[in-house]
Amino acid sequence: MSLGDIDIPIWVPILMAVPIVLFLVFVVGLTRHTRRNLQVMRQAGVDDPMTAGGQIAARLAQGRIVEGTSTEDRLRELDDLLARGVITPEEHSEARRRALGG
Repeated sequence: MSLGDIDIPIWVPILMAVPIVLFLVFVVGLTRHTRRNLQVMRQAGVDDPMTAGGQIAARLAQGRIVEGTSTEDRLRELDDLLARGVITPEEHSEARRRALGG
């Protein structure tokens, strides 16, 4: 391949295409991830994804998020929410204390 008097090796355009392909893969992955999260939130009854953290924290505070399950299941759910960053460590501690009957 040449550009006027300059010969360009074939690997240069290929190398330039790599960041573009990586960016497109990232955008597709991010879109799929976001759509799945929205679907899960809708199934869980979260009305507005922009306020999902607040809605979940309010349910935790009211003890409505994991009713009818064993204490072990409640603690596992709380740990999962904390690990995903849905609730803060303070909210986790408070909800954990309530789940243990304290």
